[in-house]
Amino acid sequence: MATPICANEGGECRTISVSELFHRAGEISHQIHALSTEAYNEFNQHFIQGQHLNFSIINSCHTSSIVTPQNKEDALRTPHKRLLSLVIAILRSWQDPLQYVISEFSATHGNTSSILSKSVKIVKQMKRLAKGLNKISEQVGQHSGAIEQTVPWEQPLDEDGDSLISQLYNLLHCFRRDTNKIDTYLKLLKCRFTQKLKC
Repeated sequence: MATPICANEGGECRTISVSELFHRAGEISHQIHALSTEAYNEFNQHFIQGQHLNFSIINSCHTSSIVTPQNKEDALRTPHKRLLSLVIAILRSWQDPLQYVISEFSATHGNTSSILSKSVKIVKQMKRLAKGLNKISEQVGQHSGAIEQTVPWEQPLDEDGDSLISQLYNLLHCFRRDTNKIDTYLKLLKCRFTQKLKC
């Protein structure tokens, strides 16, 4: 299966296979996970280490309601359309939380924050990834109705002091966890569509 890619309306078109689309998606997801890990580590270093903060209010990630494979073996047994649906659902569920992270760091640190710049890069890369996943969905016959429901996120009401730090820490921690899932699932999908014997 392949999809035509055109440079412009009057330009020449060439076809790109699904395996190539997965390859591109995998590269972007790897970059997103790397940036999310860097942002989390920086936040932990500058705001958490040495601080006696109470994180008992942190319960779970807002995407925990999305049922995902428990391990790689479980993921290997999961149909490709289901894995793709999970990737898209998780990705969509982080649009609002990431905008919140960006707005908070923009308000408190301006353009000097390294975490802010990484978050902005992540959002741009997520848009690229979403566009690529849409193309993949069209090729593999993934209908929009079959996509897992996006999980809503509510902005916290208490945003002062330690509470704000806890909220941001939780979001960055959960986002790093979820980007690892996305990266893992896309690697498995790429492996399947390149017809490798062992994934």
